[in-house]
Amino acid sequence: MTPYEETLDTLCKLLETGDDADRCYASRALGTLGDATAVDRLIERLRDEDLDVAMDAAEALGNIGSRKAVPALLESLQNDPSGEVCTMVARALGQIGDPSAGDALLAMATERPEYLEWDDDWDTWWDVQREAVKALGVLRAEQALDALTALMDDESQQDIEPQILTSLIQISSAGEGRVIERLLNQDRPALNRRRAANALGRSSSIESTRALGRALTDPAADVRAAAARALARKNASTYLSALALLLRDPEQEVRQAAVKAITHLAHKNHRQEEVQQAFQDMLTDPDSRVRATLFGILLPTVADRPLSESSFEIVMTGTGDSQAETAAAACTLLGANGNPAALPRLLELLADEHANPMVRREAATAIGALGQIDSQILGTLETAVSDSQQVVRLAALSALMALEKGGRLTADETDMADSFPTPLQIIIAALEGRIKPAEEQPSPCVEVSLDTRVTQPDPRTEATQDAEAAEDHQNADAATPSQLPQAPTEDTGETDAAPVMSTLDAIALANVENMMGTSHPEKDIQDEVTREYLKIVEENKEIMKRMRSSRRIRPHQDIRRLAARVLAEAPGPEAVRTLIQALHDDDMIVRREAAEAIGIMAREQGNAEELMDALGTLMTQLALSDLDQKIAAARTLACLGNRAALLALMEATAAPEATLRVAAIESLVQLSLNSRNPEDADHMVVRDLPPLSIARKLLEHLDDEDTGVRVAAARGLGQLLAPLNEQQFTRKAVESIITSTTTGTGEEARLLGRALRQFDAGLANELLLDSLHQAENSVKRSLFIEMIEELFADQGASDQAA
Repeated sequence: MTPYEETLDTLCKLLETGDDADRCYASRALGTLGDATAVDRLIERLRDEDLDVAMDAAEALGNIGSRKAVPALLESLQNDPSGEVCTMVARALGQIGDPSAGDALLAMATERPEYLEWDDDWDTWWDVQREAVKALGVLRAEQALDALTALMDDESQQDIEPQILTSLIQISSAGEGRVIERLLNQDRPALNRRRAANALGRSSSIESTRALGRALTDPAADVRAAAARALARKNASTYLSALALLLRDPEQEVRQAAVKAITHLAHKNHRQEEVQQAFQDMLTDPDSRVRATLFGILLPTVADRPLSESSFEIVMTGTGDSQAETAAAACTLLGANGNPAALPRLLELLADEHANPMVRREAATAIGALGQIDSQILGTLETAVSDSQQVVRLAALSALMALEKGGRLTADETDMADSFPTPLQIIIAALEGRIKPAEEQPSPCVEVSLDTRVTQPDPRTEATQDAEAAEDHQNADAATPSQLPQAPTEDTGETDAAPVMSTLDAIALANVENMMGTSHPEKDIQDEVTREYLKIVEENKEIMKRMRSSRRIRPHQDIRRLAARVLAEAPGPEAVRTLIQALHDDDMIVRREAAEAIGIMAREQGNAEELMDALGTLMTQLALSDLDQKIAAARTLACLGNRAALLALMEATAAPEATLRVAAIESLVQLSLNSRNPEDADHMVVRDLPPLSIARKLLEHLDDEDTGVRVAAARGLGQLLAPLNEQQFTRKAVESIITSTTTGTGEEARLLGRALRQFDAGLANELLLDSLHQAENSVKRSLFIEMIEELFADQGASDQAA
């Protein structure tokens, strides 16, 4: 008996011998595995006294898809009083797709059985009826056409009309014809026509497409909108021009639907010439939103077919539109179009501090895309790096990097290249703090998440920005963590002063004091639950301090941080040296960005020798820096591929912070498996760690209190041991992974089951079955069953085929 067959046999026996929960879990697992050998046992459970078991058995039979189950399922459908069971049975019959079930399903869809019970105030027939209608469509049951049409016209059945329409289309072209008639018959309510349009959007026939095209002129706005969306879903690019007319529709709902449909079709179909010709005459539309949409539609077409001279001038004019979205879209289109004649206008926009930040951002990006370099371009971009708006700063730095990687000097300044800095030198100057914010007065702080990724600010009026700047000026030390509120202290004498506490701590301690009858619970509380609670309070307080200190940074910090991020894309040793130097910066945000940038360089550009100069600093930071820097250092050390970092990462797996332990484990495994031989790479490794030594360390972490750490250790063990011939240790590792599932909450059972796929399936299956047999209750058995599901999830179909 193969491991897979043994698993099936065990689950089938559990269907008979287990309690209610066991039978449910076993049914689901057998359905997931999808093996037809379990059909007979599952059929028996359709009559199980527990409704949940019967429902799970029906669902499993549907997933397996064997026609052998059809007679038993029909019997349940026609006799079981539970609407929940019948709903699952009807769904299973649809999944199996046996035409012999058509009549019974039609009867269930059209007439409520007397034996079917109500669920309190809810008629469960509605659920069964809906699944029966859906199944009739899957079965292509021609005999159901008239009955379904009549049902659709029944005022009491409007809730399932969308499903009836879909099923009619699935059954045959005749059924689809009835849906088309419903769409085009304007004597019917608009609700019915709209639902018909939605359903026809899922049809692939030419007739349905034509009907939807005609519906674009329907008198009801919601029908026109539904027809536009349906044509986009059908990828009906021949209706681009017709949809364009809807951009002038008086109803906003229709215009929005047309915008989405046209954008989808224009990007989906690479018919640049046709698209440009179709919309060129509309570029001067009086509606700014229409123009913005058209600029976006033309964007993918200009790479192969640049704008005509007349269209180019219209788009240039669009950069001065009063609507920021339209002006920004015009800038983006000019950048993609590639005509350097747009540069003077783009530079003017970027330099205009009163222009909308969104427009200036797109202008900077377009300048980088055009790839021209001269002193004016670089000077404008350098000034923009110090702009008060973060989106402009980032766009300017990104544009400089684009010019560094693919820019070319203009003909007029080829001989003057040495008279002005290169784009890379400007970025480096920004990182080193030599480019200061433009204004001296306080400016708004930038909101930054814990991983230092930027939250883009929304465009705001100058008045709003000035108000915010004034507010920030009152909090000049915003980068310093705010002090938590202090609780009132009591007179405790000179040698017994109460510690300063946050409000949250004070409330917690007051509650404990009331319970324990002591004035100083922090000293003598022995209750384990209370101590654990107070520990969590302290941990949360530390997290809040980190969040407050990392959330807000000043513009000069932001310039440096963004420069470090952009510098990750730069080729060559100069950028590497600058980033390594930034690892020693006084600003922790700059240090973290530099570490992450070095990691990106290592991943994308290979393990250049220059990058190895960062090794020592990163290893020191992994041991001694703040938590975020430690995590960044761990991840970057893995990318560098130098085995000298193995020992440092090994030590970091014992860190008190779970997030760092996870990062260290993942990096340790990655470095162990993806690093060059030290001698070949000319790396000095004081103490190399073989994979088995690392695996032994990970084995200890399977008992970790944190779920994420346990899962990371299990995955790492599978990766490390897969290429090794260590049968005894591998067996121990698999046993430990399985045992660790019961030490936590059980939420990681499926994740650990997936980790077991990296091991020998026979061994993992054997040990899982042993644990399943020895489990003392259904809760633990359910965990092992979930792991078995994950272990064999992709093997059921292949075993059946074999």
